[in-house]
Amino acid sequence: MKKQLIMLFTALLVLFTALPAAQFEAAEVTAQQEFELPFEILQDVSDEKSVTDQYVQDKAKIVVEDGKTFAYVTLTNTDWWQSLKVQTTQPGTFTDKNFVDAEVVSEDVAAKTKIVKFQVQDLSKVLNAKIHIIVTGIPGLGAYDNNYDIRMKFDSSKIPGVLKDGAYTIDYKALHADEDKASSMARFMETPASLTVKDGKKVVELTLTNNEQITAFQVEQGEEFVDATVVKTDVAANKRVVSFEVADFSKVVNAKATVFVAAANHTGNYDFRLSFDETSIQAVKAPVEVKFEDIKGTGFETYIETLAAKEIVKGTTPTTFSPGNNLTRAQFAIILARALELPKAEYQGTFSDVPKNLDWAVSEIEAAAKAGITTGSNGKFRPYEFISREQMATMIIRAIEYKDASILEGVTTDVKFADAASISDYAKANVDYAAGLGIIGGKTIDGKKVFDPKASATRGQASKMVYYLLENLEK
Repeated sequence: MKKQLIMLFTALLVLFTALPAAQFEAAEVTAQQEFELPFEILQDVSDEKSVTDQYVQDKAKIVVEDGKTFAYVTLTNTDWWQSLKVQTTQPGTFTDKNFVDAEVVSEDVAAKTKIVKFQVQDLSKVLNAKIHIIVTGIPGLGAYDNNYDIRMKFDSSKIPGVLKDGAYTIDYKALHADEDKASSMARFMETPASLTVKDGKKVVELTLTNNEQITAFQVEQGEEFVDATVVKTDVAANKRVVSFEVADFSKVVNAKATVFVAAANHTGNYDFRLSFDETSIQAVKAPVEVKFEDIKGTGFETYIETLAAKEIVKGTTPTTFSPGNNLTRAQFAIILARALELPKAEYQGTFSDVPKNLDWAVSEIEAAAKAGITTGSNGKFRPYEFISREQMATMIIRAIEYKDASILEGVTTDVKFADAASISDYAKANVDYAAGLGIIGGKTIDGKKVFDPKASATRGQASKMVYYLLENLEK
């Protein structure tokens, strides 16, 4: 019980997080406009998700009223919420005195839900808020009464407005000229397309996969068809990238292509339509520049910096990584889920010790379990237990099996660990695979190569193994 209370208090201390940088210009909304935006809550000083996020519905209704933008947010477990105050300016600080109560629009006492309304001056920036929470009804805890500072983050990429300057991707379909079905040209075009926005001008780049046979590619601009600009040609790969401007993604773009098949001495002309999905627009993330002060000379610099730039691993503070610290099984599951881009998994209650309210890790653990990367033991995952080196090697190899099992075919190793007898039976083959792939190398003690399978793995070691995992997957 004591351990459970400590875990609960730990969760409550971060109670009550963030998405990519805003893609649309601030508050580019017009009178009478109404739409939904994905919505999350951040901790007060960290871009980590707050536990409060599980007590709000994940979308807010945004409404423009008399030239002002308001958010309508649905709170759940409202018997815990005593107050919600939002700041009247953006940006601001929590020491400012300009916090006002959100207006209660409606309440369903039986369902314990409440809709509140508040003004948002800039949907592309975080909004500071203060909450008062009283948690009751938890055995052994008593009444938990506290005030918290939180930050609200709206996914402004979904605002129907003007894209900010930057690089994006956008999904599209190549449709038949007259019928609602795919055009035969679709097989010669890669998706998604690239999108560049500069000074309000939207330029799309499409990759054509048959450079040799496609002799002309035109799009309708105004009332005439013009040749798309050739950005680059890769003769060896038989690909060509073409670009053209698109003024309005809600409208189809008529296009024409000429295809010459030399073997048959045949020229075909195709009319088709390009239909873009504006809701699919995603910003292309620039590599994150990370400078950790405590990794120099550790031998892990390259691995940590590479993974941190891809946001696969994160520091313990903005300037420190703590490479020598041990990490838990839950933390390693999160790292693997990010590295493999595992699809988010709905909560299934796979493990008895991974409850739904373990929101900072539950979806990643469930995803890893669904992919067969972790199986736990006796129905438990032991999320807070430090992960051992043999456990980590096993999860790494299962990750390879999940992504591309052919990588393991024919893998052998000449590495002989002096402590091989202490490796658990379930992990022996996985350790051999990891050694054969160069993912692990062990260490030399008194002239002997050892793996130290039961030792707790460090954050630096985990970064190195995941780095080589990805390197093997990318070969």
